[in-house]
Amino acid sequence: MEDWETIVAVSTPAGHSVRAVVRLSGPDALECAAARFRPLRQESAGWMGTFRATSGDFLLLDAGLRVPAALYVMRSPHSYTREDVVEVHLPGSPALLDMVLDDVLTRGPGRVRLARPGEFTQRAFLNGRIDLSQAEAVLAVIRAQSESEMLAAGSKLRGSAGRQCAALQEAVAALRVRAEGALDFAPHGIELMCEGGFLERCGGLRAEMTQEAAKGRDDVASNGRVHVVICGAPNAGKSSLLNRLAGSEKAIVHPRPGTTRDAIHAEMDVGGVLFQLTDTAGLPDAEDGAAAAPDRAAVQRAQAHIRSCQLLLVVFDGAAPAPQGVLEAAAHVPRSRVLCVINKRDLPQVLDEEGLHANTFAWETLHTSALTGEGVDALREALGRAVAEGRLDASAADCLFNARQRGALRRALDELSRAEEAVRAGMGYEFAAVNLREAADALGEVTGQVTAQDVLDRIFSQFCIGK
Repeated sequence: MEDWETIVAVSTPAGHSVRAVVRLSGPDALECAAARFRPLRQESAGWMGTFRATSGDFLLLDAGLRVPAALYVMRSPHSYTREDVVEVHLPGSPALLDMVLDDVLTRGPGRVRLARPGEFTQRAFLNGRIDLSQAEAVLAVIRAQSESEMLAAGSKLRGSAGRQCAALQEAVAALRVRAEGALDFAPHGIELMCEGGFLERCGGLRAEMTQEAAKGRDDVASNGRVHVVICGAPNAGKSSLLNRLAGSEKAIVHPRPGTTRDAIHAEMDVGGVLFQLTDTAGLPDAEDGAAAAPDRAAVQRAQAHIRSCQLLLVVFDGAAPAPQGVLEAAAHVPRSRVLCVINKRDLPQVLDEEGLHANTFAWETLHTSALTGEGVDALREALGRAVAEGRLDASAADCLFNARQRGALRRALDELSRAEEAVRAGMGYEFAAVNLREAADALGEVTGQVTAQDVLDRIFSQFCIGK
């Protein structure tokens, strides 16, 4: 990165708006702004001081045009990028913003170029303002589409993931130092660390790391959405219910049982909380006999989704007896996170509800008709209540690490296991020390202490220009 260059970009979304922001960062940002900004007379004194907001006019040198503006000055090192930063707040006219950019880029003063995607945040990372996990959290904030996503991103932005990994990295490094120290003292007959102590410490680190890696069990749970799985027997109306909740035809509906073989996903917003709905293959009863291989695979995948969900909707066909296999699958999820849905309310009811409720596998039971829409609004409200009542954590507990960061944690876990295997096999601490160094480096990839340039390029290329 050419740190001697000043960068500029529009930092607000494209399109017409009441206000827009043009941001400059770099050694010539203040000089560039001073050449164009004319403060109001009563605010002329000290307007270039740090953390000052000043009203005035912004002059376009090429056109001789004066535009009402507010100027915000943040001097180095007390800015987002730890460089001199100036924000010009202007009327949000796309044509005007193009004129401002052209004027700044062509007329100077100083060397100014257009910022690349994510370059302001990249400079904040490279200059030590934030770690890499916080930089990725900025992207999560930008992409947040609901209150729950914003809460999850806010936790990451406060550096929770970076702090956890930094503490683990420090502990791994300390164990490595002891292992290498044991090598130095071994020729003198001094045992600095016994094998049992090393294995115990290594095992403790692995357990702690495994616990951290489990926060965000899959890509659904790591994006700020509440993961809701819909399960039930074949032809219970699960796909029709998904379509009703999502308000669109996401899943194929057919009278023939077993239409859904793979998971179908849809989204739904309830009171600012974004839900990810997953329709799964029908769960047959054990006495139904041996199933074909594709059906077995579909059922296994459905069961995996059930075990990892945050909320479970167990759908029963009200016009048929209750299948035992569905109840057995629901037993894997705590009662406080299970909703019972008796569907096909439009048909004569056969289901033994009294016997079903005796099982007490769900905290609430609702009646719906996916065909007519009866009870669907009440089901949406019940899902919203589940979050409001704290039946699950929809903010950050299951969303601490993203997929890239969890991959780094898994590599660190693998290296710790190899270190244990080396010591158990009597290979000595030489090999274990190498594995511990690799584990520490993998953890460093979360915070950015150890990161290849291509990884940085991939991360920051996902940002929009101006962030």
